[in-house]
Amino acid sequence: MPLRERFAQPDAGLIAGIAAVQVVCIAVPNFFSVAIAAVVSCGLLVAGFVLFSPQRTLLVALVLNIALPVKLLFALALPGGLRLQEAVLLVAFLFALIDLVYRRDLRLRVSAVDVPLLCFLLATSLSVAVGLAHGHDSSQILRDMRYPFYYTAFFLVVNFVDRRAVLDLFAPALVLCGVVVGMEYILEFLGAIDLSVGTRFVRVVRLQGMILPLAILLVANQFIHNPGRHSRLLLVALMLPIGLAFVLTVGRGMWVAVVVGLLASALLRHFSMPREERRAWKPVLLMLGVVVVVVGVAVVFQRFTGAAIGAHAFERSLTFVDYERDAPILTRLSSYATALAAIAAHPLLGHGQGATLNILSLDPDTRLPEVITTATIDSLYLALWWKMGLAGLLTFAWFYWRVAQRAWRCFKTARDPQVRVFAAGAVAVMAGMAVLGLSDASMAMSRFALVFACFFGMVLVVTEEGDAASG
Repeated sequence: MPLRERFAQPDAGLIAGIAAVQVVCIAVPNFFSVAIAAVVSCGLLVAGFVLFSPQRTLLVALVLNIALPVKLLFALALPGGLRLQEAVLLVAFLFALIDLVYRRDLRLRVSAVDVPLLCFLLATSLSVAVGLAHGHDSSQILRDMRYPFYYTAFFLVVNFVDRRAVLDLFAPALVLCGVVVGMEYILEFLGAIDLSVGTRFVRVVRLQGMILPLAILLVANQFIHNPGRHSRLLLVALMLPIGLAFVLTVGRGMWVAVVVGLLASALLRHFSMPREERRAWKPVLLMLGVVVVVVGVAVVFQRFTGAAIGAHAFERSLTFVDYERDAPILTRLSSYATALAAIAAHPLLGHGQGATLNILSLDPDTRLPEVITTATIDSLYLALWWKMGLAGLLTFAWFYWRVAQRAWRCFKTARDPQVRVFAAGAVAVMAGMAVLGLSDASMAMSRFALVFACFFGMVLVVTEEGDAASG
C-alpha cells in the first residue's frame, strides 16, 4: 500500500506506533528534567510548524534572530560555531531546494534588484579573497563574512514568500518581535535599578534594539496612513512597550533615524492627498501624535518608578552640540579617523574580511586613553569601504537604492490600502536606516543583516505583486 494511502486509512499497528512515539517524545524527557522536557516539546512543535515549508522556516529564523538575547544565542551555538538562526536558515534553504526540484521544476522568480544584490555578494566574496591575501586570521574572516552573506535570505523571501504572507504574517511578526524586545528591555531596566533611589538610571543596550525603530515606523505608518484596518487604540497599545524601550536605549542615532523616518511618513501623507485637501498641519499633527505617545509613556514610567529618564536623556542630547563631553563619541570619532586612514591605503579593494583596527579609546569612567583592537566600526558606510572597498560600498548602495525606489513607486501606484501602508513604512524605514548607517553598521555587519535582508525581500514581494495588481 502506498505511504499516502496508509496514512489516509491507518491500521491499528500504525496508530499504536504513532502513539508510542508521542509517549516517548512527551514522557521520557520528563524523567530527566522539566527544562529538557520543555526544550524537546518546543523543538517538536517548531519542527512540526516548519517541516518542508521554506516560508515558515524563514519566519522562525527571523523571530529567533530578533527575539533571543545574544547570550542565549551563543549558549545555543551548534558545533563548528554555527549559530541557531544560521542552522534554521540552512534548513530553509534545504526545504527551498526540495520545493524547487519536486514542485517548481527548478523555476526561480527573478526580481528587479537581483543583479545589484548578486554584485554585492560577489564583492563580499572578493573581500574574502582579499582578506586571505592580506593574511588575516581565518577565524576572524569566517566571523566577518557570515553577516554580508545573510543577504542570500533575500532570494528565499522573493521566491518562497507571497504578498499575503508578508502583509499578514511577516510584517506583524516584526512588530510583535519589537513588543517582545521592548518588554525584555523594560524588565532588564527594572531589574538593574534601585526603585528606592529616584536618580538611579541604567542604560539598556542590546543589539536587539535595532528592531525598535523599525517596529515604531511600521506601526506609525499604519497609524498615519490607514488606521481603519486596526483601531488606533490597538496601535497605541503596541507602541507603548516599543516606545518605552526605545527611550530607555537613549540611542541618539536611533532617535535621529526615527525622526527622519517620521518626517518621510509625514511627507508621503501630505503629497499623497489631493492638492485641494493638502494641509501642512495634518501630517505634522499625526507625526507629533506618535512622538507624544512615545514621550508620554516614558514620562508616566518615570513618574511611577522614579527613574531619572528625562535627566539622562537630556544629558546625552547635549552631546549633539558639545560632543567633547562624551567619551564614547570621542572614541567613535577616533575610530572614523583611523578607518579613513586605512581606507586611503586601499580604497578600491579594501582590507578584506578579517581586518582589524587599532584605535585610540577613552575610558568612560577615568577618561584615560587606551588602545583597543576592533574588527568593526560604528558606521555602515566606512565599514563597507574599509573591508570591501569601493566595490562593496557602491554595490550595497545600488541595491539599497533600488529597493527604496521600488517602495516609493509602489506607494504612488498601489490601490490596495494595506499595500500602500507597507510601502510607506518601507520608505520611512529605509530613510531612517540610511541615516542610522552613519553611526551604526548593523545593517550588514551584525546578525541583524538577516532581518534587513528579509525585510528588503518583503519589500520586493509586496511592490512587485502590487505593481502587477495595479497594472
